[in-house]
Amino acid sequence: MPDEPGMVWKTLSVVGFLFLVGAYLVNQTGRCRPDSVRYLTANALGAGLLAAYSGRIDEPVFVGLEGFWCLSSVVALLRRPGGPFAGDASGAAA
Repeated sequence: MPDEPGMVWKTLSVVGFLFLVGAYLVNQTGRCRPDSVRYLTANALGAGLLAAYSGRIDEPVFVGLEGFWCLSSVVALLRRPGGPFAGDASGAAA
């Protein structure tokens, strides 16, 4: 078992949790859409922080889960209109 994570790691994990839960609550109350930049960015940041923390505490299942969540949010951000993978106006990939 790795040594106990320090206060910085613990703080980052709480910040990641707050990003994820905050995005969820804002979406559930109808204050943002699940395809909005705000929602996707909060998900990417929160999941990225929790993936890093999970790696630090040697929890590979959560590294995979949070890593997937982070990656899927980043891909969704990149596919938004005007993003590098947005495709043409018909919705087909470029």
